[in-house]
Amino acid sequence: MTHRRRHGRRGYTPAPDAPSETAPPAVDDRHDPRALALPAPESGAADSERDAPVTATPADSRIEPNEVTLLDAPAARPRTHRIAFTISGIGLALLAFGTGMLLFNNLIMPQLIHGTGEVKVPDFANLTFEQAEKQASALKLQLSRAGERFDPSVPTGFILSQDPPEGTPVRGRKRVMVVVSLGEEFSSVPELFGESLRGARLLIERAGLAVGGLTHAPSAEVGDGLIAGTDPPAESVLPRGTPVGLLVSTGAGEERFMMPDLLGREIGGVRRQLESLGFRVVTPPAVPSIGAIVFQDPAPGSRITRDATIMLQATGRMIR
Repeated sequence: MTHRRRHGRRGYTPAPDAPSETAPPAVDDRHDPRALALPAPESGAADSERDAPVTATPADSRIEPNEVTLLDAPAARPRTHRIAFTISGIGLALLAFGTGMLLFNNLIMPQLIHGTGEVKVPDFANLTFEQAEKQASALKLQLSRAGERFDPSVPTGFILSQDPPEGTPVRGRKRVMVVVSLGEEFSSVPELFGESLRGARLLIERAGLAVGGLTHAPSAEVGDGLIAGTDPPAESVLPRGTPVGLLVSTGAGEERFMMPDLLGREIGGVRRQLESLGFRVVTPPAVPSIGAIVFQDPAPGSRITRDATIMLQATGRMIR
């Protein structure tokens, strides 16, 4: 017992001949877990001390509670706590999500779907878009313009068609699509002067008009077979499908003149003037070609060509 205190270590028995050393102060190491470890021999010990038997005998066979707690405490307990906390958080989040979905499906969604009453779509025909929009707003319906279309039977700005149709039961805030009429469609007669007959037909059809009657007449302004004019004239505004007449040139043709009134004039001077213009003038052989003209053929106002023959008859007496 004296040796254990002098060396300050439990379970150490020095050799008999070991030199004595000043013993350190006694320390109560019953609660030190390191006290059960075997100490290494000191550097100044004699060689005989190395061969001395070493035994480790606990000073007290009882294990203190503190010693058991320090030796047997699990090191992985904090990590286990973190895993359990994470699993609990995920479980709570899933529970909250499921509860929210249940409330939304059973309480909120029915209010959104069935919160407004059912109404029947009215007939918007014979109404302008503004009038139909007011009527739809009173029924909590939304009116939208789906497009526009020409229709000669429906005035401009009035409803042509609707979707859903009249009488369809719908919930409030339902959107109703309508097509608005542009009224009767008009087209302008294209400029066709100098066009071929085939080209004129294509341009008229593209303008939404129809080809009317054809008239052939001579024209010194355009060649044979080309369009000399239209009826109505170019740039006239007509309803779609209106026929347009075409004047087709037959070429320059013969030059024509209007026969003047020659009655009462002296036949000699008139004859010389007509013959100088290239006309052929004849008189009855039985009557002298003197005096005032009493008869002419062609009659005044007639259209004649240069190769026409003009007959004149005079009184046969000199004019004094």
